[in-house]
Amino acid sequence: MSELDQFQSQQNISKGSLLIVDDTPNNLRLLSSMLAQQGYEVRSAISGANALMTIAIAPPDLILLDINMPEMDGYEVCKRLKADPTTCEIPVIFLSALDDLSDKVMAFQVGGVDYVSKPFHLEEVVVRVESQLALRRMRLQLQQAKAEALSALQQERELNRLKSEFVSMVSHDFRTPLTSIQGFAELLRENLDSLTPEQRDRYFQKINAAVENLLDLLDEVLLLGGLDSGKMQCRPTPIALEGFCRDLVESVSLGTNYSHHIELNYSGNSNLVTLDATLLRQILTNLLTNAIKYSPDCHRVRFDVHCETQQVTFRIQDAGIGIPADNQSRLFETFYRCSNVGKIKGTGLGLAVTKRCIDAHQGTIAVESAVGIGTTMIVTLPLLPSCA
Repeated sequence: MSELDQFQSQQNISKGSLLIVDDTPNNLRLLSSMLAQQGYEVRSAISGANALMTIAIAPPDLILLDINMPEMDGYEVCKRLKADPTTCEIPVIFLSALDDLSDKVMAFQVGGVDYVSKPFHLEEVVVRVESQLALRRMRLQLQQAKAEALSALQQERELNRLKSEFVSMVSHDFRTPLTSIQGFAELLRENLDSLTPEQRDRYFQKINAAVENLLDLLDEVLLLGGLDSGKMQCRPTPIALEGFCRDLVESVSLGTNYSHHIELNYSGNSNLVTLDATLLRQILTNLLTNAIKYSPDCHRVRFDVHCETQQVTFRIQDAGIGIPADNQSRLFETFYRCSNVGKIKGTGLGLAVTKRCIDAHQGTIAVESAVGIGTTMIVTLPLLPSCA
């Protein structure tokens, strides 16, 4: 809770919390009684040392401080409060029978915000207290607004940095397959008659693979834009889930250049489910591809599916590089990539798209990960009524 929230919370209970510091018990009783009747939460201290201990335990919103006290006078109390970062913002109003100009100047020099001469009138004290509390509230609001503005500016700078990185990464990811297409097309154009049928087929396969890479990247960008704009809706239809998952595993296995084995384990008491097939394919493809991409070659990726009547749970476990603990809270931010990915290529879009697809299903995703050990992604989706 911010200092402003604490201040406003206290004022919701009372008009404000005050600490009156005076070594004369009669003065304490009189002023405490009068201010309590006005709706303030009032505490008192009979010495400077006692006041500092009380403030350390529970800082008040405002302090009414006498000057002439034994052992530690009001000036010294105020100096100590202003030297402490935790109490320096608490307004101090001096109450004193000293009426000399030098006394008042000293009160302001040590950090006081106001000065009331004894004998005082209750109406004057109340007006000055309310004025200082209002000023403090405005000051705290300004501080909070400044902090929020700085935070928003920092977020904007971070977003701009991530966008720049994204443009750079996407440009690279587009350039690589385009260069491949251009290179193999040039080879075919110049050497078509001299190439064997096997060589021509291999070049055409390379071109097709590069085109598919471009299309996949475009699909991911367009899907993210559609989900963010609300134009893409979740449209559940009946799916034979086990067959869907087996086809997906085969597709992912054939579509990557890695030598991993995806082990599918299907369990539960249901198979025909109502989910959005397009969004589900995106969720599982992204998670399985990540599990493969960030794991050493030849490692196993475990893919468990447990389907019940009301929900289905997908658990994808790898033995890869893992996700640093301080990165995990930002995993699903657009363009974000973890600090330990090194030279492994990526755009920072996959998990952002995945999270939005899960949200569209009103589902959840949990992450269990340790660096150097691996990552487990657990997706739970409720089974929705069919829109068909």
